[in-house]
Amino acid sequence: MKFTYKTILIILTFINISFAQRVLTLQDALSIALEKSYAVKSAELVLLSSQKNLEAAKLGLMTSINMQFNVPSYSRTLSNQFNPLTGTQQFFDYGFTTYEGLLNFTQPIIFTNGTFSLTGDLWKRSQFSSGQQIPTDYYSNLSLSLQQPLFTFNSLKASLTRAEINLEKAARNYTSASKDIVYNVTVGFYQLYKAKKNVEITEEKVKQTETSYNTAQNKFKAGLIAEVEALQLEIDLASSKNDLLGAKRTLEEAKNDFKILIGLKLSDSIDVVAQLDYKPVDVNLDEAIDYALANRNELKNAQADIDLSKLSVDEIDSQGNISAMLSANYGINKDQNRLQDIFHDFDGSRSVVFTVRVPVLDWGKNKRQVESAEANLNLYKLSYENQKQEIRKEIIEVVDNLNSAKARVETLSKSVELAQKSYDISLARFQAGTITSFDLQQMQLRLTDAKTNSLNALIDYKLALADLDRKTLHDFEKK
Repeated sequence: MKFTYKTILIILTFINISFAQRVLTLQDALSIALEKSYAVKSAELVLLSSQKNLEAAKLGLMTSINMQFNVPSYSRTLSNQFNPLTGTQQFFDYGFTTYEGLLNFTQPIIFTNGTFSLTGDLWKRSQFSSGQQIPTDYYSNLSLSLQQPLFTFNSLKASLTRAEINLEKAARNYTSASKDIVYNVTVGFYQLYKAKKNVEITEEKVKQTETSYNTAQNKFKAGLIAEVEALQLEIDLASSKNDLLGAKRTLEEAKNDFKILIGLKLSDSIDVVAQLDYKPVDVNLDEAIDYALANRNELKNAQADIDLSKLSVDEIDSQGNISAMLSANYGINKDQNRLQDIFHDFDGSRSVVFTVRVPVLDWGKNKRQVESAEANLNLYKLSYENQKQEIRKEIIEVVDNLNSAKARVETLSKSVELAQKSYDISLARFQAGTITSFDLQQMQLRLTDAKTNSLNALIDYKLALADLDRKTLHDFEKK
């Protein structure tokens, strides 16, 4: 009965642990990272900021309505005025209280860089002065006005263009960030998987060493080998157990790093599984470079920086040219002592002002500013060309890494099987007494190295493929 209870308890504990632990494939980890990781959330917020800036720029081209109230506007002062009765200058106490409301409609005109406004103004004014009774008056005004710059840079259109270009850059940066996240998670996943497999390899090494140690102890007791051989295997067993402790510690550290990377809590329990199947992929270097130059967002953003810099050059250059401003206003208004009398029989007001600005002398200031902007433009062009060279170099390196990893995989593909056979033969020979413990130890080291090297080669190949996909934005594995 006790055995039954213990068995049930062990089974329930195992089931609880199994359900509590999350077993992740690479696709599972990528899905979590693209939803929860710090990197993707940061990229999303940057993209959202640019989207809102563009929306704000577009909404800024629509009609805006503003209201303003002065309730009240009070002023009292001594005013120095000429008194015709005395023929002298005298100070008079003067003041007023005004209650005013204004309603303003403003419509930017993006095609001409002008501004059209409709303004309504209504106020009540109570005045007072020394020894005088001034009646309260009311005032109404409705005016249409136009401010139209001429022969100058269209700042409204440029602001919208800048916002659109910056949004496109942010969208490309988001795509690049997503690709970087995919690559970094892939690297972290395989590093964790490598740490897990290293624990398994080391555990197998410990079992093999224990078998060799037990065999050596029996042979030593039977007088078939020297004590030094038995002691050497005991040292090897202690060393392999120490290696296992280090591998397990490395595995736990890799788990914590990976959980932070993909956005999980440190308290979450995870494990990873992977299929490290080898599928050779042939990559043409020239084709890879063409894909990278056509798709890489760094180049597209560099071109966007050139376009933005050209706008700055034009804007600064226009400040040193002849410009003009056409200001036109038409309004109807009325001032009366009774409120009901200000809404009919209006008086009219109108004005037109054409102002021409001609730069005469600025001691070369604008010219130097234009030269500075042109230097920045040339810097962006230089950066663009340098970026193309850097991309070419990156693709050459990543293709070389891929080909190197492919050659290692193909070379080491049978090494584990051969090393395992060699170890099994050596173990049998050791048990038969035809080789020493040192010879067996050497075969065991070769087997461990073969397993480790084969694992590393496969992982390096997978990471090289992922890096190529990230740097060309083309999936060569799926064509």
